[in-house]
Amino acid sequence: MKGLENIFLLKGLEQNEKQEIIKSFKDPVSYKKGDVIYSAVRFPNAVGYVVKGETAAVTNNGNNIHMRSFIEGCCFGVAAIFGGNDRYVSTVTAKTDSQILFITEDELKAIFLKYPKTAVNYIEFLSDKIRFLNTKLNVISCGSAEDTVFKYLTAVADSEGNVNSFKSMTLLAKTLGLGRATLYRSLEGLEKDGVILRENNNIKVIKNEKTD
Repeated sequence: MKGLENIFLLKGLEQNEKQEIIKSFKDPVSYKKGDVIYSAVRFPNAVGYVVKGETAAVTNNGNNIHMRSFIEGCCFGVAAIFGGNDRYVSTVTAKTDSQILFITEDELKAIFLKYPKTAVNYIEFLSDKIRFLNTKLNVISCGSAEDTVFKYLTAVADSEGNVNSFKSMTLLAKTLGLGRATLYRSLEGLEKDGVILRENNNIKVIKNEKTD
């Protein structure tokens, strides 16, 4: 399967080790656009790897806040294993026709035992997930919409202040759980305060602190 050698699990392994693990994987499962892959009560006990297409996760708390999109080469579903939970934390849906490779808990345990480096890779992956969720929680807990937008932009901006983590204002609004009109008002306010610059959908953070 194209690109599978770059999956986070195989980082740092020898080529022959990667090939041996890849050969042990089952064939990917196909989904049509709109199909639910993981829901709160129905989900495979496995990590999903996007072989083809794109999926998206929204919260299961009734607000349907967009958490993240997963394109080819991305993984999701780590909360579905190693915990015994009978509910999944989000709903993951196919945004396009997609093919998903599932790696079960038992398969992961066998890989960890034979190749300890993969267990370290898995822990690093989980740490990145925790940091991402902490950023989300900090944003969602902000008092005002403008503060929410600013905190998110500063969290995802690169070293030069450029924000490249979303494809459209609609997606950004969904990510933050805001209406488009509220988002635009917030961006206008931030630009007026001189903490961001905007050009179409391109945003640059020019100050990391906002004064009231």
